[in-house]
Amino acid sequence: MKSIEWLSCVERGCGIGQYSELIAQKLLSKDIKVQLHRKGNPNEYTLAFPHRSLRNLRNYVAPFYLKKHLDHLGTKSDVFHADNIDAFTALIYSNKAKGHKNFVTIHDVIPIACAHLNWFQDKYYRFQLKQSIEKSDIIFTVSHFSKKDIIKHTGVAEKKVKVVYNGINHNDLFPNKEKKENKIFTIRYIGGLGVAHKNATALIEVARILEKENIPFLMEIGSGKADLTPLPTLVEKYNIKSVKFSGFIPDDEKRSFLAEADCFLFPSLYEGFGFPPLEAMACGTAVVSSNCASLPEVLGDAALFSDPNPELMAQNVIKIYKSKTLKEDLENRGIEQAKKFTWENTVNELLNHYQS
Repeated sequence: MKSIEWLSCVERGCGIGQYSELIAQKLLSKDIKVQLHRKGNPNEYTLAFPHRSLRNLRNYVAPFYLKKHLDHLGTKSDVFHADNIDAFTALIYSNKAKGHKNFVTIHDVIPIACAHLNWFQDKYYRFQLKQSIEKSDIIFTVSHFSKKDIIKHTGVAEKKVKVVYNGINHNDLFPNKEKKENKIFTIRYIGGLGVAHKNATALIEVARILEKENIPFLMEIGSGKADLTPLPTLVEKYNIKSVKFSGFIPDDEKRSFLAEADCFLFPSLYEGFGFPPLEAMACGTAVVSSNCASLPEVLGDAALFSDPNPELMAQNVIKIYKSKTLKEDLENRGIEQAKKFTWENTVNELLNHYQS
């Protein structure tokens, strides 16, 4: 294989942006020529294309700027791989659409499954999704749950969709060698707050139940812009004393935030993969999770699962609080479960599909 062009409409900071960045780095470490085309700063393997955000329209205009960038690209490669349907839209309308294999990663179909888009957004999303399905050589997705959901909502042939799991960056996310005992039982969360499928209000409901049960605890919610959600108002309404909004957790602080918790609570209703609880496991923290979507598939037998009912999830948290043996067992099982997911495995599987 001569070279791979990896295409993205987003910067490194978001989830899909990190997915592209880490895969590009791993390909490069295997002495494979790879060029990542994306917004953001250039480096030895990244070509940045100019892009105007136009505020709320940035997701709709980014493919136009990527398409212009590709039209002026002089290199010829064996493989073009778009990290999402927006980047694939740019590819198929560029002059680089023919003469090589075109692949797309569809991480999930949350906009359809959870129906949270307005009329225009929904039409545009479905247009991009249809183009990606019809004009790609292979569709990659990140879990068997996502594969089934993509097939369910689009009717694409099963054989065209290949599952390649995401990885965990174990160089950055690992357990504390000697985990210190917190003065107070500490529950933590990282993830979205403003979209309904994240079910973030369940965090506050769980905290309310724990306070009623007289469980001494601290719940730290790590996510940006909590003040733009109903959560702080809910905390005030219930007069909850044990919840703290910690704001956005930078990458260089994520390991300590996760590793120093006693329990990671994840009440999400829909995940195509589910990075946060798996990252918590990699850091040696016991996980309480909903049993929704891809989460049982990815987390295996290393979490305490229940329906995303606050009462049931609170009872699982209490089990960990009351049993040091259970807590340590979940921590150890979580570490082993997280080891199954590496970017080395991800890239090897992608290369096998490319070469076949």
